[in-house]
Amino acid sequence: MTLSMTIAGSERIINDFLNNEKPKWLATCNKVTKHTRASKHGKFIVCPECHQGQFVFHFSWSALTCQHCDTMIDKYDWKLL
Repeated sequence: MTLSMTIAGSERIINDFLNNEKPKWLATCNKVTKHTRASKHGKFIVCPECHQGQFVFHFSWSALTCQHCDTMIDKYDWKLL
């Protein structure tokens, strides 16, 4: 099993949880800041529009299109999980 298969599986599990549970603590998650760094294994960020997420491995972008709702979201509006 490769790392990309593991990440895709983990992402699916987390998104299923977020979709089914709609946790209250999601509203209190920290947002991405200019000091946010991705670790070796990446960070999981959550879209503020559809509450689905994805892994990112760097933050050298200014906006990112959500893979689930196709909305262009500014970097500092994404939430960190």
